[in-house]
Parts: sequence; C-alpha cells; structure tokens
Amino acid sequence: MLDVRAEVEGTEHRVGERMLLRLVVTNNSTQPCVRDLDPVRQEIVVWSADGSRRLWSSNDCSSAKGADPRTLAPGEPVASTVRWAGRTSEPGCPAKREMVPAGEYRLLTRVDDVISPPTQFVRVP
Repeated sequence: MLDVRAEVEGTEHRVGERMLLRLVVTNNSTQPCVRDLDPVRQEIVVWSADGSRRLWSSNDCSSAKGADPRTLAPGEPVASTVRWAGRTSEPGCPAKREMVPAGEYRLLTRVDDVISPPTQFVRVP
C-alpha cells in the first residue's frame, strides 16, 4: 500500500556541505489510508556504496517521537527532510562522530518495514 523512496538534493556534494536528504512516502492504493508517521517509525540512512557499512541514521541522535497519524491521499507524496552534516553516527549518539570522506555512497529510507530502493550520491573533496 505504501511506496517509500530516498531522495538526495543533487547527486554530488562537497565534504563539509550540509546535504538535504528526503524520505518520500506515497499511498499507492486507490483509497485514502491513515498511517502513523511518527519520527521513530521513519528512518533515513547513509550507507557505504556497497551497502556493507551503515554510516549515519536520522534516528541515532534524534529525540523526536510521538504519534503523527496522517491521512494519505492516493498518489499524493508526503516528504520528511533532514540536513545531514556529513558526519557518522551510532545508536545512542556517542560523542565521537567523524566526517564521512569523499567517495560514493547510498541512501535508503524506511517507514516501519517498508524500505526504499537505494539512491546513489557522491561526496567530493
């Protein structure tokens, strides 16, 4: 019933630049549906290009939570955005966070267990 996709504003970004990352949810049925878009149920994640290493998650350092029921009209996209500073993170947000170097990466998003296909992007020096 839901389509989830990951979007990056542009495909190439300089290290140190804050990138706009977007999770887009679309109701792909023919009827309106109500979905809880609580920030804990959504996640935007940066991975290494081969998908072997999780580098950052929107949920690691966020304190946002709480029910956010929304009525999703058929075919109407709803977006959540975040500006990523380009640093790593881990669950619980330990103090040491490192700058992600130049290279190729992939972005994935999810709402509950519905996961988007990966979107590729590049960080340049």
